[in-house]
Amino acid sequence: MLWKLCRKVTLLFLIIAMVACEKEPSEQEKYEVEVLTNISYGNHARQKMDLYLPKGRSSVNTNVIVVIHGGGFVAGDKSYFSEVSTKLAEKGFAVVNMNYRFVDITGLLDNPPKHQPSAITIHHQLEDVHEAIQVGLARSEELAISNSKWYIAGHSAGATLAMLYAYGKNNEDGLVKAVANWAGVTTFAFNDESEVDQLDPRFRELFFRLIGAEATNENKLAYMAASPYWVAHNNGGIPTINIKPNDNTIGDLPDVSEIQYKELTDLLDARGIASQYVLVSGASHGFSEPGKWDEVLVNTLTFFNER
Repeated sequence: MLWKLCRKVTLLFLIIAMVACEKEPSEQEKYEVEVLTNISYGNHARQKMDLYLPKGRSSVNTNVIVVIHGGGFVAGDKSYFSEVSTKLAEKGFAVVNMNYRFVDITGLLDNPPKHQPSAITIHHQLEDVHEAIQVGLARSEELAISNSKWYIAGHSAGATLAMLYAYGKNNEDGLVKAVANWAGVTTFAFNDESEVDQLDPRFRELFFRLIGAEATNENKLAYMAASPYWVAHNNGGIPTINIKPNDNTIGDLPDVSEIQYKELTDLLDARGIASQYVLVSGASHGFSEPGKWDEVLVNTLTFFNER
């Protein structure tokens, strides 16, 4: 339900908490990493990506992971995932670490908030993910990376985008084999618009700008279409690992993600699709405590390699 979900995604408008091959090297082995920065995949200033490439790679044994930073759909930067991308590339994966365009928050914090649509919605951000992947694919032979075995992962808002892409029509060709949800939101859906009326007006405005539709009963399907759970429900889903920090709250707000992740895991399990739920003890939303990102990555790579 939306009123519960907003508690988890609250503070998006306050610039939410930010941070996050065929054969995997042994724990002792690390590939040297080459980094290509600020490759354009579109004309907008935010449509840039960095490539992290293990040296000695080949298209036969170098699969690709796309990573998407968090920031509540309104902020953040690929630099947050520089270290994460390096660690993944050291394990033999090529990594696409991408920026994307933001939902406009002009006037959102006014009291009352200014009511206006955003030129960029979650659907435009998904277009960015697709374009970044297409540019990477087009250069796969040149870069000596796989053109058939890709994975995708994201943190917070980036995780929501990753799941939406993985379950959506852009992945009907099966290029993306599995997805990792690192502390993301799996549904924005609501049962009745009366639930939305209980929200802070700034929350309602944020969802309006993000989804591109008012949160009314007439627009329930629009909110379901922007919800990974419901996209997976309708399209079938792909292998998914949901990784939840022990405390997935933002500020002093309650954490409802355990329910969401288990519901998504149950949905996929019921369809015979590989799915895993992992709880990272002692971690907060940003996995910022010592060693917690390493735990996230070990679980993620184990799941991806098994696929």
